[in-house]
Amino acid sequence: MNLNSNHCFVNTDLELLAQLFEQFKDYKISSFKELECFLKRKRLTSFDELIQFVTGPNCANELAVTAEEVLDRLRQASPHRKAILTSSVEVGNYLADKLVGHKQEELWALYVDNGSHIIAEKKLFQGTLNRSVAHPREIFRWAVIYGCAGIFIAHNHPSGKLMPSSSDFELTEDLQKAAKMMKIDLLDHFIIGQGQYLSMREKKLF
Repeated sequence: MNLNSNHCFVNTDLELLAQLFEQFKDYKISSFKELECFLKRKRLTSFDELIQFVTGPNCANELAVTAEEVLDRLRQASPHRKAILTSSVEVGNYLADKLVGHKQEELWALYVDNGSHIIAEKKLFQGTLNRSVAHPREIFRWAVIYGCAGIFIAHNHPSGKLMPSSSDFELTEDLQKAAKMMKIDLLDHFIIGQGQYLSMREKKLF
């Protein structure tokens, strides 16, 4: 992650894995076979045991941070997500479950095709979100890469309050302008808090 004083830009999955494999070299691991042998030597056979190792005194700090992020993404991957999410209720409930209990603000994007099939979902930012941090450029860069037709945007309020802030309205306005220019539908912007959600589209807030 690229850090400043109050937020971070979230690396892509590929960048994160490349970073992890580079850090493995400190343990003389340069192949999957060597990684398998390392896990066997440490008797690490589950996520819980991996977490105990990477948070313990025998794991380098940089590797611990990277490994925990990889494991966190694996845990968050939901095999129960529907292939098609056609309504704000379905999307809102799915994201409310996904982000419940998260202590930091996170901004997620769900990219869909013309048939409302989910092409991809990405956590793009983490930390204190504002217009300068959560820039439409990064959100729509992935929209172009995926060739999507529409985007659902969501971010959580760890306080649990669902009322959009002035920054939330400004970000939504910026996203609307970018979506219109890119000819990609901004389908909704959700505020998530304590297992509940507010749909700005349903509330006619944009």
